[in-house]
Amino acid sequence: MRARQSQRGFTLIEMMVVVAIIAILSGLLISASSRPVGASARTVSETVVSTINFAKLRAQSTRKIHLVMVENTRISVWEHSVTGLAMPGTANFDTLIQSVRIPKGVSIVDVTPAPVTGTGVTPTPTTLAGGTAYLLYVRPDGQATGSTMYVDDTVHHWRVITYPITGGTYAREFW
Repeated sequence: MRARQSQRGFTLIEMMVVVAIIAILSGLLISASSRPVGASARTVSETVVSTINFAKLRAQSTRKIHLVMVENTRISVWEHSVTGLAMPGTANFDTLIQSVRIPKGVSIVDVTPAPVTGTGVTPTPTTLAGGTAYLLYVRPDGQATGSTMYVDDTVHHWRVITYPITGGTYAREFW
């Protein structure tokens, strides 16, 4: 008679333990951050700055006024249909150039129609409430509608300042 050879392999209990460890570790990694990757007040502020600067560069190169529409969930850039510096009505912005979604966990709390350079401001979240959009116009000569946008992720507070004469846009920490 032949001696019984020992079989190599994993038992069912060993496999179940490994699967349980992998499930626990993946659950910890997935729940480590409830906020989507890249969703912070700083990154959204930098995105707003780059979107406004893109609209400014495009307005100068096409010689058409551009509209930056700031909403609760997105920022979009629209191009005017006519070349020139005359301020048009909103109906003439018929070409969507770019649309950027604001990630969950970050919000543009308020927008004021003037650059606020000092800190210590407490914004009132009324401008973008109820689906109302803030319209920022960028002209081909570099001028823009002055504004201050307050961006919040419940931990950090950033503001995006746009100066009317130069159209310069900058992100600054703190309100």
